[in-house]
Amino acid sequence: MTGIEDRLRDALAARAEAVTDDGRPRVLPEPHRPLARPGWWAPVAVAAAMVLVVGVVVVGTRTRLVTAPRPVSSSGALPPPIRQVWPDAVHEIPTTGPGGRTFTPETFVTDWIVVGQSLRKDRFDGLWAYDVVRRRFSLIASLKEPIDGTPAFGDGHLAWSTTRGRTTEVWTVSIAGGTPRRLARFPAAIDDDDNYEGMSLAVADDAVVWSPPGGGVYRVPLKGGKVSLIEGTKGQGLVEWPWAGWPRRGTMTDQSVPRPMEHLRNVLSGESRDAVPPAGHTSWYECGLTWCYGGSNAWRRDGTGLHAMPGSTGGASFLGRVVLLDQMDHAGNGGRGLYDAATRRSGLLFPVRASLNPKDHPPGLFVEKNLFWFKKDKKTLVLVNPNAIIR
Repeated sequence: MTGIEDRLRDALAARAEAVTDDGRPRVLPEPHRPLARPGWWAPVAVAAAMVLVVGVVVVGTRTRLVTAPRPVSSSGALPPPIRQVWPDAVHEIPTTGPGGRTFTPETFVTDWIVVGQSLRKDRFDGLWAYDVVRRRFSLIASLKEPIDGTPAFGDGHLAWSTTRGRTTEVWTVSIAGGTPRRLARFPAAIDDDDNYEGMSLAVADDAVVWSPPGGGVYRVPLKGGKVSLIEGTKGQGLVEWPWAGWPRRGTMTDQSVPRPMEHLRNVLSGESRDAVPPAGHTSWYECGLTWCYGGSNAWRRDGTGLHAMPGSTGGASFLGRVVLLDQMDHAGNGGRGLYDAATRRSGLLFPVRASLNPKDHPPGLFVEKNLFWFKKDKKTLVLVNPNAIIR
C-alpha cells in the first residue's frame, strides 16, 4: 500500500459520511441508470438466448449493446474462475450505500478505492468512494446531474463531462472531496437520431484532456483557463495519454474501419508508432499502444507475438492488453471470461448457457474503462479491477 493511498484514505475518511458494510440484509432497488437520452447507458447484458451471444463495444467512455459471434471451441475446458487466477482483482461490495442510495461503480482510482455515482429516489445525487478493504463509503461531491460515461482520474482529481440539452460541460473535483468546478463548455456531439456521443477523457500533466467524436485532442488546465486544441491532433482520437491515433472507428455513423488506430503519435514528443500486422493478417478489430486483436488472434503492435486466444473477441481492449472472451469447451458449455494477452492467462467471469429459461441466464455485465462488474445477488456486486490483472 502506498503513502498516496494512505493519504487518500485519510482524506476520504475525514469527510465523515461513511457506512460500514455490516452484512445485514437491506431492501434494495434494482440498480439502473436513467436514460437521459435514447441510447445512453445501455447495460452489457451477456445473455445467451439459444442463437447468439451478446458482446461489448466501448465507444468513447460508454458501453453499447451489440451482437457478437458465437463462442469458438477451445482446446480444452473453460478457464478457472477469475478469482482463482487473479484473486487480488476481484472484490464484492454492497449494492446500497448511506441513506439507502443505490451505488453504481464507475472506476478504480487505487487498488482498493472505487468511485461511483449514487442514486436516491430515482435521482443521481453524488459521487462516492468505496474502500473495499475498510468496507465503507465516503462522499466525494454532491451532484444534481448524472455524468457522461466513466470519470477520469489523475493528479489527485476526478474529471467528467455532462450534457445538458445540446451543450457538453467538463467538470472536475479533488478526489479528497469538495465542490465540483466547471472547466469547459462547448456544443455537444449529437447524431442524426438525437443521441449524444461520448468522449475519451483523461487527467494528466495538471490538465484535463479529451477527444470528442469528431476528433482532435483538447486540453484545459485543472486550475481553469482556455481550452486549446493540441497541435497536430486534428482528426485524431485519444488512445492512452499522451498517445493519439487514426483512423478512428466511426462513432457518429456506421462507417467500417478495417485497420483502426493503425497510426499512433505521442502528442508531447512527436514519436510515431505504426501497426505492422503479422503475415496472413490485413485487418483487425482493435489495436492499442501495445497489442492488436482480430477475431480469436492477438499480436503485438510491431507484428510479433502472434497467438491464438482461447476464445473470440469482438470488443475493445482494456488497459491495452485485457479483452473479454466468448468461450466454449468440447462439451458445448459456453462462458464469458477475461484474457490477458501479455501473460496468455484467462479467467472465467461466469458460464453462459443456451437456454430460454430466465433463471439460467447469466448476470448483466457492465463494462467501464477500467472496471468490470455484475450483480451477484440483490445485496452484492462483484467488481473486477483489470489494473490488478496486468501487474
